[in-house]
Amino acid sequence: MKIYCISIYDENYDFFKSNSLIPVGIGGGKFNNKWLNDNGKENISSKNINFGEYTFHYNLWKNKLLDTNLNWTGFCTYRRFWVKKNSKSPKTLTDLNDVLLKKVPTEWEDYDVVLPEPLKLGKLKVMKLFKNNFKQLLKKPSLLVNKCTIKDHFNLFHGNYFLEEAINLLDADTQNDFKKYLMNYEFNPHNLFICKNNLLIQKYYKDVFGWLFKCEKKFENLKLDTYGKKRIYGFLAERYMPFWFKKNSKTIDWPYTFFDTNKQKSL
Repeated sequence: MKIYCISIYDENYDFFKSNSLIPVGIGGGKFNNKWLNDNGKENISSKNINFGEYTFHYNLWKNKLLDTNLNWTGFCTYRRFWVKKNSKSPKTLTDLNDVLLKKVPTEWEDYDVVLPEPLKLGKLKVMKLFKNNFKQLLKKPSLLVNKCTIKDHFNLFHGNYFLEEAINLLDADTQNDFKKYLMNYEFNPHNLFICKNNLLIQKYYKDVFGWLFKCEKKFENLKLDTYGKKRIYGFLAERYMPFWFKKNSKTIDWPYTFFDTNKQKSL
């Protein structure tokens, strides 16, 4: 199993490496040459502010860095890690070291792709609705009492315009399937996944980047001036990724944990 750990900070290289994670530095930070990066011969490294970790995914794809003979390739970040089942939330790097997933579980044997346990959206707090997108609340006041769909959640945090326009850039069949998926009340978040077959990852990259670049062309004259809009292509991919893998492969959900390693010193 090969897990790339994507970071925007040049910290904790030794910790990642000692846990069989491959440290990846993105976002223009001052990483030394031990770190893998997103600026290969063909790259979109300069677009990191809008694409987030997908600048590294593009680098893997276009520079043919994926080993097609290798089983189980995946991704985590400096703040979100795959862990063993029934693990307690880590409070220190030592705790994290103890709970990190370091080998392929037997439960994965019959599956193609591992996705993070779903984020259940439920009802949103009233103040969060007012703070993030008052227009969305006026458009759909039922959000005050009803559960939030994936589509509602995206529009609330990233604006009402982007998702609908992005969907229109997909082919007709995918549009219909994606629209149905977006009416669910949970999704597998954070662009985390582990895939058994790297050829499947390459197919995903071809589809998702084909779509994201169409979106980039569509939105090129818009002002992306807030966090929820600056990284719009990363956020679109975050909703598209679990949809795509569920449609094209057999998936299993797996636990992950939040732990910000940038706020901790290496062991």
